[in-house]
Amino acid sequence: MAEILIVDDEPELGRLLGLLFREQGHCPRYVSSGEAALKAAAEQNPDLILLDLHLNGMNGMETLRRLKSKAPGAPIVIMTACGDVSVAVDAMKSGAVDFITKPFNNLAFLSTVNTHLAAGSAAGKVSPKLVGESPAFRKALELAFKFAAPDINVLLLGETGTGKELFAHTIHTMSKRSNGPFVALDCSMLSEHLVESELFGHVKGSFTGADSPHIGRLELAQGGTLFLDEIGNLPPSLQTKLLRVIQERCMMPVGGRRTIRLDVRVISATNADLTSAVRTGDFRKDLFYRLQEVAIQLPSLRERSEDIHLLAELFVSLYAKQFGKPVRGISSEAQEVLDHYAWPGNIRELESAIKSAVVLAEKQVLPENLPLDVRAPTAVALNVQTISSENERRAGMCLDIELELGAAKVDLKAITAKAAEQAECLVLTELLNRGCTKGARLAKMVGVDPKTLRTKLRKYGLEPHDAQRLQKEM
Repeated sequence: MAEILIVDDEPELGRLLGLLFREQGHCPRYVSSGEAALKAAAEQNPDLILLDLHLNGMNGMETLRRLKSKAPGAPIVIMTACGDVSVAVDAMKSGAVDFITKPFNNLAFLSTVNTHLAAGSAAGKVSPKLVGESPAFRKALELAFKFAAPDINVLLLGETGTGKELFAHTIHTMSKRSNGPFVALDCSMLSEHLVESELFGHVKGSFTGADSPHIGRLELAQGGTLFLDEIGNLPPSLQTKLLRVIQERCMMPVGGRRTIRLDVRVISATNADLTSAVRTGDFRKDLFYRLQEVAIQLPSLRERSEDIHLLAELFVSLYAKQFGKPVRGISSEAQEVLDHYAWPGNIRELESAIKSAVVLAEKQVLPENLPLDVRAPTAVALNVQTISSENERRAGMCLDIELELGAAKVDLKAITAKAAEQAECLVLTELLNRGCTKGARLAKMVGVDPKTLRTKLRKYGLEPHDAQRLQKEM
């Protein structure tokens, strides 16, 4: 039995559809306006919404947009007159899954509804935070849905805070492994020795401190999915072992002699340029191709700015309910502040900002409820030319780029990536030289999270003293 919300300003049609659905064993609810639809969606959590675009009061397109945040898991099917097909197509671009033209044949109508109910029952398992209307986001989500069922390895690419773990969990949920475990491991958080133990497990007495056996994440993920976050930080020796596991579908715990057969799908993620890492020899090419049987690029929030309002409204709704506060929506002034902020931390930073704002707000999120950094971001002006001598300045500012002018093709992407890395190293070195050694402050200044900062410091050889001091302070 499905919960179906019918939104139409024709009461007779609403009554007839209600009878039709009840005969099929469903539980329909009819409302005649967009405002009533938003309230009903929040109360009912429907499995499917049928929405007419011609409504009195709030129009159908605005109702559609707001329903996407109120009931993000419910597929929305548009009902429209024959002459309004172009309008219905525009509605599908805004998040509707299909449209039905009036008048309609009952059998064809029920067939369409049942098709989307079946799809919605699976999509309803997806995190409500995975919403958006921007083309870049919709493309990434469509790829995730498309490649969820085939049992192939997926590599998720994108900046920190773009929702890579949410996407990984969605792919798992929509796959045939959904009844199995979803096990995650962050490859950047542990030392090489600990990552090996966490990934493969160990037997008792295999090393000092191994007082008891430990089951690794690969074995824990049997029959399900293993999510390897920040895969670019996996040490070279473990890259070789992981490649062998993926190829042979078996593993041996650290210190063990027993081979364990594996039935595990691997989804990995990184915010690094693995193609460049392969080129420099920092990441195995054969492992890269094994992990990237399909790659999905997740857009930054800057690339999907049209989704900021939708996501912010969703987070207000989620946290108002969680904290038991009567906060409803965001003021236009606060929304303008959100639109003008750069969001270096992407969706994770937006969610954190809205979460704290809901705590402070009374009835609506206002500009003064938002974090100070969002309201008045501090522009950090860094003049890298103030290095002690002119020669050092010239040396520091000269990017080490080698052009193979005799070659038939110049790899501009590789040159750009190398220049960006050298610029990062130069900026971090200069900031450390200027005494910016408090980890949290430095991470905030350069717009990355502390974990990513530590990774970059190790990558550019700003160890041992600088990175170790920063880690103690983070």
